[in-house]
Amino acid sequence: MSEDIKYLHQSLAQSVWDHGVETIFGLAGDANLFMANHFVSGCGGTMVPAAHEGGTVLMAIAFTQVTGKVGVATVTQGPGLTNCVTALREGVMARRPMILICGDTPVTAAFHPQNIDQREVVKSTGAGFEQIQSPATAAREMANAFFRARKERRPIVVNVPADFMWAEVEHQTTVFPSLEAPTLIPEGPLHEEAIGMIASARRPLILAGAGAISARDNLIALAERLQAPLATTLKGTGLFAGHPNNIGYFGTLSTAEAYEVIASADCIVAFGAWLHFFTTDKGKLVNGKRVIQVNTDPADIGRFYQPDVALVADAAKTADNILYWLNEAEIEPSGFANELPDSDLSTYPAGDPANSAEGFIN
Repeated sequence: MSEDIKYLHQSLAQSVWDHGVETIFGLAGDANLFMANHFVSGCGGTMVPAAHEGGTVLMAIAFTQVTGKVGVATVTQGPGLTNCVTALREGVMARRPMILICGDTPVTAAFHPQNIDQREVVKSTGAGFEQIQSPATAAREMANAFFRARKERRPIVVNVPADFMWAEVEHQTTVFPSLEAPTLIPEGPLHEEAIGMIASARRPLILAGAGAISARDNLIALAERLQAPLATTLKGTGLFAGHPNNIGYFGTLSTAEAYEVIASADCIVAFGAWLHFFTTDKGKLVNGKRVIQVNTDPADIGRFYQPDVALVADAAKTADNILYWLNEAEIEPSGFANELPDSDLSTYPAGDPANSAEGFIN
């Protein structure tokens, strides 16, 4: 067999590698075993194993959230896929682009004991579905799945019949270019209004969500200039760990001390956060305050809470831009962060097992 001629399971693994993927998450079964093995032994990649199929999808979602790259998971047919339903739904709701390569029963085995309508299972989760129609078209369909995952911002399940895996194909590197939006810099009346709100705030607070992870240093610089506390959503956990302005979670998971700080703020500048009801504590933490929401995707703005000002813009560049104009206007720091207590507001006090009543955990 020439180098260009491969078995389909080898070509699929190579297609994943062609997209710059070096690590996948999986649980091997008879319908995906050889593809997963070749990704490691033939391509030089790494497969992180899981004890449950749902865990493979959740790890891939987490990989996407942390790295910004498309995470890839793989499971086998039938119950292997049904075990992923909850995790796929989480990926859809979180709008995380990832790929699940799922084996399927052979097309020639209609009465296979694990044969189910996998398209309908995936449809129930809201994830996308990409069927491998034939061995000859598999590389293009895999490339389309990666393209769709980035474009649609949701998991895409690539469905591969097991009897295709040993078909001989001529592998062709196929990667569709991403439709990357240009980095957005805020400008115009809304931008000016946001600057005015922040400049006039006496107790501004900087909030970062998953969409602002790459803007950490920019947000810290803005917070230090404003002397504003720093907080994160649950999906931004640990972003500002160790910084003196850090108060930890913003929302229902806040410590009592952090909750008081948030409640006393008069302006919330939220970067890459959805402001859903857990974050806002059903509106309690934002009502009566001026709220500025910055997100690159218009669909993420006003989804759960309508801000006073919405900026469709890049988090890092927006923070830098706000900092520039604060310096240009010689705006005085708020001093809000200087009012923070010396204790760590992001950490809950340790429990005392000696004081736990029977049947309770302290």
